[in-house]
Amino acid sequence: MEEKQRSKKVFIGAVILAVLMAGIVMVFSLCTIKEISVEGNEHYTEEEIKELVMTHRYDYNTFYFYWRVKNDKIKDIPFIDDIEVSILSRSKVKIKVYEKDIIGYVRHLGYNLYFDKEGVVVESSQEEIEGVPRIKGISFDNVKLYEPLPVEKEDVFKKILNLTKLLAKYEIPPDSINFSKELSVTLSFEDANVLLGKDIENDEKIVKLKQLLPGLEGMKGTLHLENYDEDMKNITFKKEE
Repeated sequence: MEEKQRSKKVFIGAVILAVLMAGIVMVFSLCTIKEISVEGNEHYTEEEIKELVMTHRYDYNTFYFYWRVKNDKIKDIPFIDDIEVSILSRSKVKIKVYEKDIIGYVRHLGYNLYFDKEGVVVESSQEEIEGVPRIKGISFDNVKLYEPLPVEKEDVFKKILNLTKLLAKYEIPPDSINFSKELSVTLSFEDANVLLGKDIENDEKIVKLKQLLPGLEGMKGTLHLENYDEDMKNITFKKEE
């Protein structure tokens, strides 16, 4: 009798195991990712995001991919802070990308150090990101990743943030933003420079720059807007040989 009960238990266990295995096979065969949507990405293309995120052997399975990304956070992807995956159907998932908040970069020992609005270095790379201005004229040393740039005047980051917001608003992409010791600002566009001075939160000044910028193409010299206001009629451009 005991032998029969033992055999029965073994049989039932084998059936349960077989059902589980069949279920796993069914999940893997029926829940195959066929469509992926990506949002929140600016630095990388959709295809690049897919290649960077889907790196495991079984990532083609909807539920496995969701479980892996949720429990094993994506790390060490330059300029990416976090990634989330949502299941839209058994064959469709959405990848949401959270990129690092970058307002500018400085050059140091051959690398570009990208920093956020708090002045914290969030990325070190030899790559140059289009649309992110290079900041010149601020001195620092002993730079560490994920720590603030050790600059003498910390309010420089507030100035950079306010200025980059204004420039983005009016779609003005300078090659670099240059600070003097007194935190007077000069924007560089190829061979032409634009001296804004210390008052860099003046919308009227940036609007005027937007109007004048096309005329600076191919010119070498400095446009003086440091003292500009709406009543000013004559604006000086000092040519350089």
